[in-house]
Amino acid sequence: MGNKLLIACLPLLLVASQKYPDIDKLIEKVKVQRKGLSPEVIKKLKDPFIDEVKLKKIVIKQKILKKIKKQKLHLRLESIFNDRVKINTRWYKVGSKVAGYRIVKIDYDKKSVLLKRGKKQLRLYLVKRKKRFRLVSGGKV
Repeated sequence: MGNKLLIACLPLLLVASQKYPDIDKLIEKVKVQRKGLSPEVIKKLKDPFIDEVKLKKIVIKQKILKKIKKQKLHLRLESIFNDRVKINTRWYKVGSKVAGYRIVKIDYDKKSVLLKRGKKQLRLYLVKRKKRFRLVSGGKV
């Protein structure tokens, strides 16, 4: 069976060798080691698979997030009304999350709110607001 296959393919090999008489020379040329780019030049090339603009935006966003994490968190309890509290100009109720903390309890007597995050507890107390206006009687302002 193998001999018949070889005999059948023999004419194809003869045609291929006649079509490409210099095939051995071409193969030898390919085997010769070619000089490529230097490592310095390769380092300077742009990566075609990375969008430089998107990469810069991602890096900037990560730097901003790191700065935000490093900044000290200032939570300020501004008011308590019924079952809701106002912290940093936003209204929340018991069970809501504020900056990673969960509001656990509103203490009306102490005018405070208890926040928890894992084992860490934080208590915010109501602060007095400064008057933003002055009443002036009968004189020039």
